[in-house]
Amino acid sequence: MSSAGAAASPALAAELEGMERALHCPQVRADHERLAALLDEDFNEIGSSGQCYGREAALEEIPLERAQVVIESDQYAVWMLAEGLAQVRYRSRYHVDDQPQRWVLRSSLWRQHSTGWRLVFHQGTPEAR
Repeated sequence: MSSAGAAASPALAAELEGMERALHCPQVRADHERLAALLDEDFNEIGSSGQCYGREAALEEIPLERAQVVIESDQYAVWMLAEGLAQVRYRSRYHVDDQPQRWVLRSSLWRQHSTGWRLVFHQGTPEAR
């Protein structure tokens, strides 16, 4: 995956990858407070289904997902787009009832605040077959 900007430092790349992976954990996804702490006030998402979600919709819907869903992810790359704005790109797929689903290419924008990094935008696009 190519991208504009400069590669993030290894420490920042590890931190943001860890935060992305936290968003895949059922314990975080089910915990409204932990989820809210990761999502920026301006959060928006374009899901792989084509649906658009704002912060409030995400906070309502994500905790309702089935606990049996496992999210697998790999191929992480982290780029600095501007001071205090990083892009995390990777691919993921759900495993529903132990059945792997289609890979989805993911792109997230993380904004730095005085309290840390928060997810401001996320998009998922099904990977070409």
